[in-house]
Amino acid sequence: MKTVQQRFEESAFWQTLGFEYGHAEDGIAEIAFNFHDDLTNVVGTLHGGVFMAALDTVMGIATHTLGFDKVVTMQMETRFLKPITEGRIQALGRVISHTRSTVILEGRLYDENQELVGFATATFKGSN
Repeated sequence: MKTVQQRFEESAFWQTLGFEYGHAEDGIAEIAFNFHDDLTNVVGTLHGGVFMAALDTVMGIATHTLGFDKVVTMQMETRFLKPITEGRIQALGRVISHTRSTVILEGRLYDENQELVGFATATFKGSN
C-alpha cells in the first residue's frame, strides 16, 4: 500500500505545481514550493487558484494523517492577505476538530520571509 506521501508525490497535479512534501503526522502537515512565472496571474503575482490549491492540498494531507484512505473537501473559505511575487512558499495545515468522518482544519500560507500571506478554514469528509 502506498503512503500518503507517495500518493501525493505521484500526482500529476502535484508535480505540475512543484509541491514538495515536508512532513505530516497527528493532524499536522507541511508542504512547500517555489514561486515561478508559470504560476502567476495576469498581474504577475501567485495565482489565487494556486494559492488555494496549496492550502487545500496541505489540509487534505493533514486529514489523511487521521487514518482516512480517501478525503474530499466539502467547504473551504480563504483569505488572501498579501500577494506573493517571488521566493519559496510554505503551507501548513492543522486539524482543529474531527468526528468519525468530518474534519475541520485551518491552513496557513507563508512567504519566504515567514510572513503570513493567507489562510483558510475548511471542512473535509474522510472515509476508508
